[in-house]
Amino acid sequence: MFILVFAVWIIFNGRFTVETAVIGIILSGLLVLFACKIFSYPIKKELLLLKILPRLIGYFIYLFGQLIIANLTVIKFTLSPKRKVKSVIVTFDTDITSPFFSTLLANSITLTPGTLTVSMNNGTYKVHCLDESFDVGIEASGFVKRIKKMDALTGGKL
Repeated sequence: MFILVFAVWIIFNGRFTVETAVIGIILSGLLVLFACKIFSYPIKKELLLLKILPRLIGYFIYLFGQLIIANLTVIKFTLSPKRKVKSVIVTFDTDITSPFFSTLLANSITLTPGTLTVSMNNGTYKVHCLDESFDVGIEASGFVKRIKKMDALTGGKL
């Protein structure tokens, strides 16, 4: 929240100088402290997020690469005139405990072309795949592995 408030301060100020940065840091810190005291804002979650930030950035880079690969695969699939669509719904379980990371996994699957998360309940996911070949190894995919590592680092508290 501090970084977001500070970024808004700099954007609204219109220029970046040492003076505006120092004032912005002080005001942003006071606003975050106010939010923690008055609104019971959980600062511990923000610290956990900072702890996993490098892995989260790496995850989004990996996601972007997988989006490109999936787009090319779906384009190839749809432009093949002899291929018949054999869509399938796959169910798999994960041991991801955090609601944040469970939602991140479901949204990542849905964002990837050719797959759609139909439901998610207590670590059980139902995913619709455009073709039965798209479901191969979905429960052991790079998405799940990377998210499990981040979930383990935060202890499921994010």
